[in-house]
Amino acid sequence: MSSLQHVAELISLGMTMPTLVLSASVVYFWGASLKSPRSANEWFITGVVFGFLGSFLDNTYWLFPWTASFFEMEEKEALVNAGVYFNIFFRQGLGIFAAYCHLKAAELHENNRFKFLNKTLVFSSLAGVFYALFMICLLQGR
Repeated sequence: MSSLQHVAELISLGMTMPTLVLSASVVYFWGASLKSPRSANEWFITGVVFGFLGSFLDNTYWLFPWTASFFEMEEKEALVNAGVYFNIFFRQGLGIFAAYCHLKAAELHENNRFKFLNKTLVFSSLAGVFYALFMICLLQGR
């Protein structure tokens, strides 16, 4: 492993600690005010809480593979390979929900002038399906 890679991993691991503490703090302080969102502000706060919750959980998981990589442990590959399952729920899942909340807040803030939320959800979901199908076609073409 190059020394630059080693330094970058060390910096990333060091930055994971404040990310975890600060993300947990946001979830703790703002999560207490969560209720069934109705207003733009409530939707925005809900998005913030779930966005930082996703960040906290995602960074908690990735602390282990990157630590294993730094110490060149044999478990590194298995941990990195398992990361996709955690990404689905923590990074993408909670990130999508947080984005939905922020877009809903924007829609309500603008008094429903921009009714793009459902169209954006459908378009982005279809784009994801088509991208996955494209990848399958490329894989089969090998």
